Amino acid sequence: MKIFSLIIFFGVFLAGLFFAFKKDIWKAEKKEIILNYAEEKKISESVLKKQTKEEANPENLDEINKKEEKTKEEIEINQKESKNSIDDSSQKKEETPDSSQDFEIKNRLVSWGYSISQNRSIDTIILHSSYNAVGDDPHNLDDIIEREYKPAGVSPHYIISREGKVYRLVEDKNIAYHAGVSQVPDGRKNVNDFSLGIEIVNTGKESPNSAQYKSIQNLLDYLKNKYKIKYILGHSDIASGRKTDPWNFDWGKINKK
Repeated sequence: MKIFSLIIFFGVFLAGLFFAFKKDIWKAEKKEIILNYAEEKKISESVLKKQTKEEANPENLDEINKKEEKTKEEIEINQKESKNSIDDSSQKKEETPDSSQDFEIKNRLVSWGYSISQNRSIDTIILHSSYNAVGDDPHNLDDIIEREYKPAGVSPHYIISREGKVYRLVEDKNIAYHAGVSQVPDGRKNVNDFSLGIEIVNTGKESPNSAQYKSIQNLLDYLKNKYKIKYILGHSDIASGRKTDPWNFDWGKINKK
């Protein structure tokens, strides 16, 4: 009986120790959890406070605004440069450095009426006259180029419209078929090989107008600045008896020198 009582006593004692130990562990864990939560809360509040302070800082706001303005300016500049690049490429013209500001050469290059050349020497300029003989409008540039020159397989280097606009049909470096059987005063033949041809749009019943004379002079000045020109002649000068153009041309209105 005494042994049984002792066993019960020790059992109750051990159980009390176990629960007391378990309670201390639970309290320690709870305390640690509370401390961790408090620390995390403190850190979060500190970060939030810092962010709020930065956002409220006028200097930071100014910096942000400056960055936004700079970005906007860069976008506008890029858009402007892109537009200018598109405009420049679509114009397809060559500004002449030594002529009046309103003088320009527009490229309208053809695929016939010339042969490729890389190293030819240019010292002669030949003036011609052309008009549209197959359509209603004798001054129609499209008809002159497409319906007069193309079927014949010929072309000048340049053509000057009745409005005084200058178009390049063949690059200077290439040999354009404009002179035909001809000879310059020094006896050289095959004039196409060393010359540039300029067509003036006018019929045999009319003279070049003031806009054309102005463009002729500008073009001649431009070419004389590029090449050492020996002769500036009319088609009739190199093919006498065969050609009579440039028609009704007043040589006194241009300066050959």
